[in-house]
Parts: sequence; structure tokens; C-alpha cells
Amino acid sequence: MPRPDEGGGSGSPRGVKKPAREILSRGENTLIARIWRGQTLATIADEYSKYLYEEGICAIAKIPGNRGVQMLRSVLGDVAEFQVLSYWDSIEAIKRFAGDNYEQVRHLPNDFEYMIGAAPTVQHFEVVVNDWPQL
Repeated sequence: MPRPDEGGGSGSPRGVKKPAREILSRGENTLIARIWRGQTLATIADEYSKYLYEEGICAIAKIPGNRGVQMLRSVLGDVAEFQVLSYWDSIEAIKRFAGDNYEQVRHLPNDFEYMIGAAPTVQHFEVVVNDWPQL
């Protein structure tokens, strides 16, 4: 009986063999995740999603050193919470987008028309495990 990580077993989607998981050492194949968080009114969540995609996500995706971008949204009651996860080769690559003060939020021109609640925040993390299925 094949093990789930050998492909063909019930633990492997569509019978595709998954590479072995690997925990990366500091500085080895560095991948940095930048996580931005902000809130809008639920009533304008769709409008802000479109704006954030067109003005933010598309711009980020074109920057050399960017490895991908995801936008997440959760609407609870009157508030829509957003997170943008962007993945980068290095801090230097992030600076191409955010500037030298990369630990601060880089606001889009119309953010202040949309944002409510606490000020948007940004955090950076080293990605130490990246286990996306190979479909």
C-alpha cells in the first residue's frame, strides 16, 4: 500500500506525488511574507475589493522579486476585514514596493476613503515551510 506522500494514495490529490516537506534554514532559499491588514464597512467590501485588486494587488505582482500575492476578506456584521499576503525574495525586493521604511503601511491613494477602525498594519515573516500541493 503506498504511503500518502508517495503519490497514488488517498492523501495525495489526483495521484500527484508531493515533494517531501522541508523546513528551511535561515537565509536558505529565503521567502519573506508581508501581511497587510485593514478594515472597511461591509457595505463597500465589494467596491474596496475591486479597488484593492486594481490599484494594489496588480501593482505588487509586477514588482521584481515578488513571488505572489493573495487577498483575503472576511465580512462579519458591519465590518469587512482584509488581509493581503505578498511573498518576496528579500527585504530589498519589498523596499522596491514599500520604500526604505518598509515596516510601515504603504497606503494606496484612496485608502483613507475606505478604511475604518484601527489603522492598517503590516508585518513581515520568514516563510519556514511552504507546502503547496503540486496539482
